[in-house]
Amino acid sequence: MQADNTIAADGGNVRASQEAAAGADRSPADRKQMIYWAVIVIAPLLVMMVPTGETFTPVIRNFLAITLCAILIFAFETLPQMIPAILLPVAYVVAGIAPEQAVFGPWSTSVPWMFMGGILMANCLESAGLLRRVAYWCIIKTGGTYNRILYGIMFTGIILNLLIPAQAVIPLAAFTYGICLALDLGRSKESAGIMLTGAMAALTPLYFFYNPNFNIIAGAGITVYDVPMTWFLYLFHNAPMILWSFFCVFLITKIFKPSKEINCKAYVSEAYDKLGKLTSKEKKGLFVTVLLVIFLMTGGLHHINIGWGFAVAGCLMYLPGIRVGTEDDIKRINFSLLFFVTACMAIGAASNVLGIGKIIAQYSTPMMEASGSMFTLVLVWVLSVVSNFIMTPLAIWAAFTAPLAEIALSVDINPFSFYYVINMATNQIILPYEYALVLIYFSFGLIRLQDFVKFFSIKMIFNLIFIVVIMIPYWKFIGLI
Repeated sequence: MQADNTIAADGGNVRASQEAAAGADRSPADRKQMIYWAVIVIAPLLVMMVPTGETFTPVIRNFLAITLCAILIFAFETLPQMIPAILLPVAYVVAGIAPEQAVFGPWSTSVPWMFMGGILMANCLESAGLLRRVAYWCIIKTGGTYNRILYGIMFTGIILNLLIPAQAVIPLAAFTYGICLALDLGRSKESAGIMLTGAMAALTPLYFFYNPNFNIIAGAGITVYDVPMTWFLYLFHNAPMILWSFFCVFLITKIFKPSKEINCKAYVSEAYDKLGKLTSKEKKGLFVTVLLVIFLMTGGLHHINIGWGFAVAGCLMYLPGIRVGTEDDIKRINFSLLFFVTACMAIGAASNVLGIGKIIAQYSTPMMEASGSMFTLVLVWVLSVVSNFIMTPLAIWAAFTAPLAEIALSVDINPFSFYYVINMATNQIILPYEYALVLIYFSFGLIRLQDFVKFFSIKMIFNLIFIVVIMIPYWKFIGLI
């Protein structure tokens, strides 16, 4: 009996030790989650404790508490993205903050359908092989030395964003990673330069090519400023940003100078030759893409919201006689992102119902009128950059766009200029976690954190200088501000 008790005691000690070890392994993550949930619960409760009055009404207080709770869940990623995206508009309706027509109104706009169609089209072109062919061709034409590789990647990004706006992140990430592997660069400054150029090539052309991402910003402010945007007008407003794209590459060539001679033309040429002749699927995909580009460029003639073109183009890939798309291309659509986008737009819709933007504009207008357009736009940039440390770009667009549009109108500035600054500012980061699309490039493990921080810190400073020295004078010259 004593032996049995001893064995049982030993077994209990072993189990206790195992549980303690498991608890020790889980404790850092568990503590982090507990802190996150504490903030998610306590922050809205603190808002609910603020006394109400004539301006800060009980309904506005409820709106801020619910919205803050959702934004914190989005920011901390404590739940799958779709869960708070579904609950947020439902909470607005149940709490009597805004009617169903307002909070679910974003689904009746072109924004979610544009986003879904764009992703579907990119998936189809990627599986058909057309995106790889374009990338290889650009590198071959620009040459295989290190600097030429970088500029070739940027040209690739511009062409891909013309064909599939805002959908070039994954193709370029895979492409640049493949170049680094082929050249056996490892975790080095050369790899950092190539991967970061891929990120810039995927993202900076969105500053001058109209795309679904900007449509989200415009959609968030549509209840305040409902003016249609055309492809050419967007390009006209932001033409100097083409220089910014190539300046980013120039910056990378100076920060990440190679320690040895690099030439990848042979590797890329071999990969390009393996693709063979243009396949039937690629030709059909290119045909649909050309139709979409023509539709985008003629927006001023047909006056159809160009967002619908993306939805139709994605579906065209499946029609008889084309059949470029597959069932797998549909399954690869990130549907939770669509719900997140519409939830962010619901914040702006509910805010507009309550008149929050007008209230903010009422108190902010005197200061901004006295400051002038340049200082006002710099303030918008600073607000967006600082917020990016704790919020996602989508959450920032949702929270700030409508109120800032109200302010812009009150100080006689075209809200589009505010939208452009917000769009640029939310791309200015220091650490990888601040922007998921850039985090994709960092996650391949070829970029040292110190290199990442160095480049993006320098780029952030130059971005503000570029806006003040080039963009604001240009916007004044064309009459935008």
